[in-house]
Amino acid sequence: MDIDFEKIGDLVARLAGKDTVELSQLIIEGKENVSEFLLAEKLELGINHVRNRLYRLQKHNLVSSMRKKDKQKGWYIYYWTFNLVQAKSLIKSLKEEEIGSLKKRLKKEEEDHYKCSRNCLRLNFMNAMDNEFKCPLCEGMLKQTNNNKIIKEIKKELEVLLEEPCEKIAA
Repeated sequence: MDIDFEKIGDLVARLAGKDTVELSQLIIEGKENVSEFLLAEKLELGINHVRNRLYRLQKHNLVSSMRKKDKQKGWYIYYWTFNLVQAKSLIKSLKEEEIGSLKKRLKKEEEDHYKCSRNCLRLNFMNAMDNEFKCPLCEGMLKQTNNNKIIKEIKKELEVLLEEPCEKIAA
């Protein structure tokens, strides 16, 4: 199975913290039912630190566990599996959220905006008109701003997101 560790790593870091990325890769490489003690050994961390990270991943349903009782010691050992289907779903939904947010921001930026020479604040046309095109903070004159650079950047970000396929994290 060909897995895009970069996309999964970005997702895991965003949702559960950067310290969980290496752990998630170890679980994926181990395929299914990877012992928490093996993970602790490979990461050279205490079992409680590993469990804390696993619980953060589990909070987003990125991992699932199965427990078995150790016949010699009587302890429960948890075996963990990474949920690639959930990861793919989360990547897709986060991407859709980001696209929606950028579209909303683009719509707002395409409106006329005004600001004073001291850059106290930035107002849309209606608010600028309500204040008679004077800054409510410093009383300076409000001038129309050129948003073309910001609009271009937002459109570029949107274009990149819309072109990037998110379906392929595992083949």
